[in-house]
Amino acid sequence: MDSRSNKIAIDIGSTIIKVAEIDSEGQLVKQKFHERNFELGIDRQVEHIFGRLPKGDDVLICSSANGGLRVGIVALTSHFSGSVLRNQALLAGGNPVFVHDFDQDKEDLRPVDVLIVGGGIDCADAAPLISRLERFRADAYRFDTLIYAGNRYLDERFNERFPEAHVVPNPLGEGLRGRTYSVWHALREVYLDDLVHKEGISELQNGLNTAIRPTPEVVSRGFHRLVSNHSSLPAVGPCILLDIGGATTDLHYTVEMLHNDSPVRPPAGVSVARYVFTDLGVFTSSDTTMRRLHAHPGAYEFLACVLEEDTRDAYSSFRAGDYVPSPETLGYACLYLALHRFAHGTDPGLPVADLGRVAQIILTGGGAQLLDPTLAAEVAELFLTDDQVRPEILIDHRYQVWVEGVTWSMHPAGMSVMDDG
Repeated sequence: MDSRSNKIAIDIGSTIIKVAEIDSEGQLVKQKFHERNFELGIDRQVEHIFGRLPKGDDVLICSSANGGLRVGIVALTSHFSGSVLRNQALLAGGNPVFVHDFDQDKEDLRPVDVLIVGGGIDCADAAPLISRLERFRADAYRFDTLIYAGNRYLDERFNERFPEAHVVPNPLGEGLRGRTYSVWHALREVYLDDLVHKEGISELQNGLNTAIRPTPEVVSRGFHRLVSNHSSLPAVGPCILLDIGGATTDLHYTVEMLHNDSPVRPPAGVSVARYVFTDLGVFTSSDTTMRRLHAHPGAYEFLACVLEEDTRDAYSSFRAGDYVPSPETLGYACLYLALHRFAHGTDPGLPVADLGRVAQIILTGGGAQLLDPTLAAEVAELFLTDDQVRPEILIDHRYQVWVEGVTWSMHPAGMSVMDDG
């Protein structure tokens, strides 16, 4: 095969940098992993990697090095507006921290990179919305960038109050269809700007044939490709994919596993959806992962499942705050906590899943590489009754989901079935 037709894909993660060579058919030829050198700095490390690459190869690059954009959403009308905005934030690889209806719009000081304000369709008769807009207080939030994506007839009024805000077309348009990808494009631009300034890799964009993309978006594409039977990985019935990283754990799932009585569901027509656990990870988010586990009523049962040492001694140390978890234990903790929260719908915007319907659990990401499929299956069984079928566990050791996502071209409109929550 003519290697000149091959592509190079690079993923800048919070713990490792992956470099893969992919042939013209989209198949993985070889890959190499580089641990992040935090003393050297990401810009110099990536430059060094670039210097070793064959000249003339196309380079595809994505990054989750800063954990993705933290997004806050305030919907000035119904919760439907917030769901549309949240869906587009997820499509862009962002991590929604909160979604508030206007009635909940009091104060939220959790820091976010982007605060999106929107709501309502485009109509000139918007007296109730004007009243709510006048009462909106930006100082009740902590954010770096403010975006208005609501009724276009109020664009000027919003800009008069907040001159620094970015105004983008209303994704609801005139008919509640949610087909305008203005927020998706705006967040993609903010993501790249955030990536450049936080990570110092602006020079990498020069000479690339494609834009730097957020890793969550790429993995979403790979999962969609998998469940559409366009992947070299086998998809078995209703399935879950967990991307366990250093900063976040991303949940991707097929919607037929949702509980019939789930109060939260993706919009009609959505077959594949995504949710981001921004507090679960094996490196940057290791402290919050352990805090979540410490507060969990099933912590002893979990430790008894995954630890080889004496559980009582380990649990005593754990309760005292003296236990130092291994990276493997953190990886299993992310799996356990994510499944528990999905089974109970404990997070805002997260549906309730019937895990007894799950035929397959696919684990990918840096944290998943540490896990054993047999032990991961035992963790999943903690949520099942004796008469329920045990899901197949597949660990993506070759990062095939990422490879297939980074090489699959899809228009954003074609991704509307991919991400919600």
